[in-house]
Amino acid sequence: MPGDTLHPADERALKLSQAFREYDLDTIAATLGIEALSRPLAQVHSNLRQVFTHAQTDDIDLLQPPAHFHTWLAGPLSTPNRGPGPLKINTLTARVVTLRVFYDALITEGVLTTNPMTGYPNPGSEHASDPIPDREDIEQLLRTAKASRPDLFAALTLIDEHAFQVRELLGLKWSRYEPSTGELLRARIVTTLSKPAQLALEPLLKAAGGPLYATEQALPIFAMTPEDLRTQLWKACKVADIPHIPLRA
Repeated sequence: MPGDTLHPADERALKLSQAFREYDLDTIAATLGIEALSRPLAQVHSNLRQVFTHAQTDDIDLLQPPAHFHTWLAGPLSTPNRGPGPLKINTLTARVVTLRVFYDALITEGVLTTNPMTGYPNPGSEHASDPIPDREDIEQLLRTAKASRPDLFAALTLIDEHAFQVRELLGLKWSRYEPSTGELLRARIVTTLSKPAQLALEPLLKAAGGPLYATEQALPIFAMTPEDLRTQLWKACKVADIPHIPLRA
């Protein structure tokens, strides 16, 4: 009978849920696929192995993480796969970004409705001449941008909350954003933006003519060039009286 057969999407969801109960990272990654995860499966396994190993040991439900999930994550994310630590900052960043994309892919699959990584800080990038900025400086920069440049504030918020690269960020169009749900179509996946990111976009959407007009015209979300963004960031750092924070940091 028709009711005896699961829809393929439901079968995938059940397979993913079962794999999570068994902490089977390989099955989850293979089911989601390279395109959804935007990186080779071997890299996904390398970046997330410690998270799954520690979660199984500590009995952490990775589909419905506990309230202390972000605090707990600091341990497995910083644990080397081999040899002594500490990890390089680029490796730590890769793990955080991979886990965030991992959960985004599960939202697209219908297994989750929100990303447990929302609000988790990005470690930064490794540059000999660019020390990792202090969180207090970043917060001061965001406050300054919010008071003077809504477009800069929104751009920095998306970078801070969702690890956008500059090229992807400035290529976004309103036709790829659904303000009623906060969903944004990125290169390969649908991301549900954090509440701060959604709120930061509201003034820009209003200035663009509202959801209907901006979407129909496929207007760009950010009407600026990479050089404009870097210049405005430099100026904002001066106004905020903090050291200059390059975009790559």
